[in-house]
Amino acid sequence: MAVTYEFSLYGGRARHETRTQDSMADTPDDHRHRYQLFRGSSDDITRPTPLWRYMIFEKFCWLVETSKLYHTRLDQFGDPFEGAVTEAYARKRDAGELEPYFSRKELEPWIFKSLRLTQFATCWHASEHESDAQWKVYAPGGAGIAVVSTMARMEQSVDLTGYQGILGQVEYVDFESHSMRRPPFGNVIRPGHLKRKSFEHEREVRGLILTSPIVDGATSTMDDSYLERQRLEQPRGISAKVDLNGLIQAIVISPIAPPFVEELVRIVTKRHGLDHLVRKSDLLKTPVY
Repeated sequence: MAVTYEFSLYGGRARHETRTQDSMADTPDDHRHRYQLFRGSSDDITRPTPLWRYMIFEKFCWLVETSKLYHTRLDQFGDPFEGAVTEAYARKRDAGELEPYFSRKELEPWIFKSLRLTQFATCWHASEHESDAQWKVYAPGGAGIAVVSTMARMEQSVDLTGYQGILGQVEYVDFESHSMRRPPFGNVIRPGHLKRKSFEHEREVRGLILTSPIVDGATSTMDDSYLERQRLEQPRGISAKVDLNGLIQAIVISPIAPPFVEELVRIVTKRHGLDHLVRKSDLLKTPVY
C-alpha cells in the first residue's frame, strides 16, 4: 500500500509529541540544542542515577579523542523489534479502541517503519553498581572500559545542534498484551524507548536523536522504495559533540584488564584532563573472611 502525506505535518506532530505531560522539565531557549528529558514509569531511575556505558578500549579512545558521543540508527541494533509498536496497541488502534500515536492511523505502520531509519540512539545501563554481566556482554576480553554519567550530566553536556533529542528510560512490556499507555501518565510510550520484557535486565536509559526523512519536495509516497531510500541514504550513525568533563562522572577499567591496559587508559585520559576520574573495577578485589 502506498500512502502520500505532507512531511511538514508529520514533522510538526513529531515535535509536539516530544513535549508531552511526562516531561521532567520545561525546555528553555538555551537548552534547545540539548536532550529533552522525560519521566518513565520506574521511580528508581532519576536524573542523578548513575548511567553506565560499557565499551571496548577502541571505542573509549574514540570517545575521548574526538569528544563525540555516537548514536546508532535503530535498525542497526540486533533486536528486530526496535521501533515497533506492541501487538496489543496495533489491534486496539486498528479497531478504533484507542487514540493513535499520529492523527491518521492508516499512516502509522509506514511512519513507524520510517522512524527506525531516522532515529539514532546511545544506550546506557542505569544502576547504582557496576554489572558483571554488562562487562561480559559489552566489554569482553579484558580491555573494557565503563564510562559513568547521569541523565542530568547528559542533558547538560551533549550538544545536539541541528537535531532534536529526547532522553529517558526504556520501558519493558509484554508486546502481546500491553497497549503502550504508560501509567501513571496515560500517554503513549515512544516506540524508540520501548522493548520486550526479555531485555528488562538491561535497565536502559536511551538518548535518542530525531532526524527528518530524506524526500524530494514537501510530499512523498510511503512505500517500500521510500523505505529503501531511507535505509541507503540515511547515515548509520550520528556523532554529537560532547563536553567530556561535564559528561563523565567516572571511568572504570575492567576487572580483568591487564596492567598495560590501565596504563594506556591513564595516558589517554591524562592528555584530556580526565585521569583523576579513572579507577580500576573492584569486582575482583580480595574479599574478607
